[in-house]
Amino acid sequence: MANDSLIRKVFSLSPHIEMISRKLYWNNVKWLSKRVRKKKTPEINVTPVDFNEIEHFLLDNGVVDGSLIVVHSAYAPFKGRSKTPNQILDMLLEIVGDRGTVAMPAMPKFKNAVDVEDYLSESKENSVYEYDVHKSSIKTGVLPLMLHKRKESVRSRHPINTMVALGPLAETLMQDNLEGVSPLACGVNSSWNHCVEQDAVIVSLGTDLTHSLTMIHVAEDVLDETWPINNWYLEKEFSIKDGDFHKKVKLRERAPKWGALHFGERTLCKDLIDKGILKSTTIDGITVEVLKAKDLIGFLNERNNSGYPYFWVNR
Repeated sequence: MANDSLIRKVFSLSPHIEMISRKLYWNNVKWLSKRVRKKKTPEINVTPVDFNEIEHFLLDNGVVDGSLIVVHSAYAPFKGRSKTPNQILDMLLEIVGDRGTVAMPAMPKFKNAVDVEDYLSESKENSVYEYDVHKSSIKTGVLPLMLHKRKESVRSRHPINTMVALGPLAETLMQDNLEGVSPLACGVNSSWNHCVEQDAVIVSLGTDLTHSLTMIHVAEDVLDETWPINNWYLEKEFSIKDGDFHKKVKLRERAPKWGALHFGERTLCKDLIDKGILKSTTIDGITVEVLKAKDLIGFLNERNNSGYPYFWVNR
């Protein structure tokens, strides 16, 4: 953890440092991925977490009764520390109240997804990626999995950057996500853009928010063809099932190289903190962070004519 913190500080000094490091990592990814797998599992912290303090931090930074919150989470830092995943969900639902909505990323696992070693090199243009709204497993953590299992929850039919939500706005967020010509995962009709329109507050529990910040792609996908970086998307074919609904569709997705090789993650984090947009704290060893979706998109729209927060790109 201390090493991770030091690396983030060094990367935040300049996006060029992070770009060099990304190039080095992906040039040696096969060797490095084997090294990571050999690491010992760290000891689990079992001291109780002060969930009242977490609640107060959220309430002090924009979450109110009736809020729509988009929650990115990692349960591992909470494990064995007084609340189960369902109890954490209950806490979040209680904070926003009956008029509020809790949404989470619920990206599906695909059986034919590439391994990390082949993330940038392997081509699977002829593959069909199968997504079942109700049955496809979720790779974004145990909290969204538990939220998806709740009877009243709604999961998007869009197979890229999929979202699940529970509350009065759940149906609204998932409405028309697949409408339009090659609808983008964070485009005009996406659940993510609907969250911006509904003035969502984005929350992270136990994870680095900037690293998980799917919402930044709204600034890219809403612009679509006027986004300033060429060759931004690649095309994939999906088979989507939702009960009696079945559809095969080709969809565009951001090419992997842009996130892997060009994303200035730590520069973005530093800039958001400096502007007072991202609020961050640590409570009993748990990272808790908050920002408002409209503030984020406004900040990005002021800078995206250069392709920010992506660096070393040809416009």
